[in-house]
Amino acid sequence: MSHVPRMITGLFRRAGVIALVLGSAAIGMAANADARTGQEPQYCMNFALDYAEELAAHARIEALHDEQATILANFEALMDDETRPPEARLEELRTMLRSREMRDFDREIRRALRILDEGRSIVAGWRGQYCPVARPDGGAGLSGQERCDALAAIFVDQIRIERRSAEQTRLYEALETERQTILKARITRSDRNDLLELLRLRTEAVETLDRLERFIMLRNEAQDLIDGIAAENCGTPERS
Repeated sequence: MSHVPRMITGLFRRAGVIALVLGSAAIGMAANADARTGQEPQYCMNFALDYAEELAAHARIEALHDEQATILANFEALMDDETRPPEARLEELRTMLRSREMRDFDREIRRALRILDEGRSIVAGWRGQYCPVARPDGGAGLSGQERCDALAAIFVDQIRIERRSAEQTRLYEALETERQTILKARITRSDRNDLLELLRLRTEAVETLDRLERFIMLRNEAQDLIDGIAAENCGTPERS
């Protein structure tokens, strides 16, 4: 019978361990809940708002978009001008790209696109801080800080979602078809290389224009967030 007390003692020990584990899990869940609800209630909102204000502050984004559209049109005209040899067309394009105006424009474009690329860090940081997910109803029926958090979540979700439109898909498919046509054409290696380089530069110009259009879209979403937070009067004292 001496084994009975040992069994009882073992049961108590296991019960103690289970209670300790459950207690630790409960503490962890509570900590995560605190992070989600926010010991600093406006942290998530301000995290998104800082980036929104950076996007909204870029006053020249439409001008950059229009200038890039003009440049792309010039690229396309050179690409389609079959009255001149590929080498001459490529040299004209390279001369244009080496101009001081184009170098200044390129630097401005790169600064804008760096701001756009910061969006990936915003999405990752939003998840890492247990910030709220976007509500399907867009926060309808909410008010005050809850609505501001919902608006911020919608904004971050727009940053996360990046899909090509049907028109963009058709355009990139056409560019790939053109590349295949050049590769299969009965032309000299030199002409093929020049045409492929012209096409590469044209494709890069298309991609840049697409990214500037996305910047404008997110800038509009950013302004909606700024206006929505102002309407709910959720700003921190430092911001007001």
